[in-house]
This record gives sequence, structure tokens and C-alpha cells, in this order.
Amino acid sequence: MSKVKTYQVELSKEPGAVIEKARKTASSNGFEFAGDETGGRFAGKGLEGRYRIEGAQMSIIIDKKPLILPWGLIESSIKSFFV
Repeated sequence: MSKVKTYQVELSKEPGAVIEKARKTASSNGFEFAGDETGGRFAGKGLEGRYRIEGAQMSIIIDKKPLILPWGLIESSIKSFFV
């Protein structure tokens, strides 16, 4: 298993809108998504993670990733997933 990595994202929209977008994006890309405006989990295609929202700050924690995917690609993909 890869090491755990955390990304911080400043939200530019209300948490509910961010989570709704993430839920739709997850569904259309074959990912599982469970959560609400405070936190949750996502998984798919060898990637597993969770998130927490406090105010306008979101922490995205990657617990598992495929070894062949570089962290830079994971970061850009995850940020576009939520923001």
C-alpha cells in the first residue's frame, strides 16, 4: 500500500454544491461515494480516500492509490473531482 497523503483545498462554493458535484462525478466515473457536507469516503479504480470539511477548508486524504499513478496526477484529478 502507498503512503497516506493529504491535500488541502479552499472551497469557492458552498459545501453542499461541492459534494453534489463530487457525487455526480464519482457516479459517472465508476467510483463509490458516501458522505455529506462534513465528511465522507470515496473509492474506485484502485484509489481509496476520504475527506473532511471545516468551514471553507477541505482536507482530502488519499489512503490507497495504484503504484503506477504519480502523486501529481492524483492531486490534479482529486481537486477537479471536488472543486
